[in-house]
Amino acid sequence: MEIRVLRNFVAVVQEEGVTAAADVLRISQPALSRQIKELEEEMGATLFVRGNRGRALELTHEGQLLYRRAREIVELADRTKSEIASGKQIEGNVHIAAAQAQAMDILAEAAVHVRELHPGIHMQLHDDFGENIIERLNNGLADFGVLVQPADMSRYDHFALPGCDPMGLLMRADDELADRKTIHAEDLQGLPLIMPRGALLRRDISGWYGKNLRPFDVVGTMNLSFNASRFVRAGYGYELSLNGMVDTAEGSGLTFRPLDPPVFASLSLAWKKDQSLTPAAQAFLDCVREVVSRIRQQQSGE
Repeated sequence: MEIRVLRNFVAVVQEEGVTAAADVLRISQPALSRQIKELEEEMGATLFVRGNRGRALELTHEGQLLYRRAREIVELADRTKSEIASGKQIEGNVHIAAAQAQAMDILAEAAVHVRELHPGIHMQLHDDFGENIIERLNNGLADFGVLVQPADMSRYDHFALPGCDPMGLLMRADDELADRKTIHAEDLQGLPLIMPRGALLRRDISGWYGKNLRPFDVVGTMNLSFNASRFVRAGYGYELSLNGMVDTAEGSGLTFRPLDPPVFASLSLAWKKDQSLTPAAQAFLDCVREVVSRIRQQQSGE
């Protein structure tokens, strides 16, 4: 497979048709159609559903799989080209795949510092949950991953980020549970819950919840707290999340109550073991270490 052909395939999918993609790519429609046909022959699979005249092209199952991988391959090729072109100058993109958490304040402070030192460094953030973050790390699409613990860290170099985010229940401000200071396991009985996918997979609060209670009534999953909070505000359900992810100030229509006994999420910054970091990524990591060191010194002096 040629990267050029994969790039053109991605364009056909994103432009929802060969004609529109050919215009964007500035090649003839017959030439692009021929490339797609040859790609199908090479893959031994049909990539698009034919016969839908007047409608946007639809991907087959095989086409969806190739589209996902083609985007990753093209992105990785572009990154490699950019890193080589940067030469000895410390510049380029630093890719971070991260779970949403207040610990991102630490990385934000480090990003401010690294940009002051090296204005040519730019941060590329990808919000996601554990499985997808690990996949991006393993595929080389992320320099760093911010992972909620516990997680299998055997393939990564890593260190813990200071602070722990409290977990609790996000609800409408006019909900009867908003009068409580904290939320107990019994309070979750029968509540329609929107759960973080990572928390479900890790069973983050299975021990806290207890065995004698009915299973959670999970009515949805999410990996972006802000988006789920729109559903909460509309009355769809309650969101089990970390504190500080969305605005709960007066007038927001939302409020947050922590779990009791408390449940905290700890996070680690991870990068692939035995893999050389780009100069930009190394510079950012050095700044993160400086910030973390300062925070730990402040905490020890309190």
